[in-house]
Amino acid sequence: MTLSRNSLFVLFTILSLNTVIAQDSLQTVIAKNGDGIFSILRNEGIDVVKYYAEFLDLNENKIIKGSQLTVGEVYLIPDAPDSFKRRGIRIEMPDAKEIPIFKEELASLKIKDSTLNNTVFYVLTNTGSSAEEATRKLNEDTTIRMARKLLQSSARVYLLNSSANDSLGLIDFVSVVNKKFLKHRGSYQRLLVIDIEDIELKSKTDVVVYHYAKSEEGKRFADNILNVLGKNTVKYKSPTDYSEVFEDPKNIAFAKNVLPTITFIALGAQSDANKKTLKVTTNKKNIADLITSGILSDYSNTDFEEDH
Repeated sequence: MTLSRNSLFVLFTILSLNTVIAQDSLQTVIAKNGDGIFSILRNEGIDVVKYYAEFLDLNENKIIKGSQLTVGEVYLIPDAPDSFKRRGIRIEMPDAKEIPIFKEELASLKIKDSTLNNTVFYVLTNTGSSAEEATRKLNEDTTIRMARKLLQSSARVYLLNSSANDSLGLIDFVSVVNKKFLKHRGSYQRLLVIDIEDIELKSKTDVVVYHYAKSEEGKRFADNILNVLGKNTVKYKSPTDYSEVFEDPKNIAFAKNVLPTITFIALGAQSDANKKTLKVTTNKKNIADLITSGILSDYSNTDFEEDH
């Protein structure tokens, strides 16, 4: 009987320690004037319906009359791996620092559907060092809009960019992307490289879509994006007329070494020799919406038994 009591005491102690350790790892927030449970969870990008009860359990001794919060009190935030803050990550090179894509805007994000549940998208943007500020802003605004739309359809999104003034090449992103790919193995994963150069913001711009010649999934990904872009082009016939393969040795090396299926979209003035160009209206909404529609098309047409 003594052994049984000791065993129960040890078990209770272990469980208590685990609870304390788990709570110590949780994020906290200090309630401000006007804050309620709903607003706090929304400001953290967390599904209110799903995590409301857990918030009550974590903070049961600090909640008044069942739901009221005290201004200045510290409250524990539930561990929510599916929150917008956790699913939308910006990775800043060269040190691979991770920060949320959205911060103040988290409260405005709402799940619209679960179409892209169990999917992961990597968006790597490359704006030339000589690009004007307006072009850089278009690049940023476009990727942010894409990230918002993908997240609201339940995807996980990584935005990759360099804070080192374009001193990094594509190959420098391989290790970071591959680590994430292995972490999310079993999910539908795609890498999109967007290259924006010399865009006239008040007109239409040339668009070329590339894929790796040895990747069937890459060609299908590119073709699905092309088909959506082509719906906005009068003379468009089929992706075969516009699909390009990587020829630059650096792009080929990147495609060979990176694990996710990759497609490269180049926007901006193309050489006269390149006839495989489409014309797309140059604004963040149009570009982001078309590319996102292409992504959705590829996902809906994917045979997952043959995919990664």
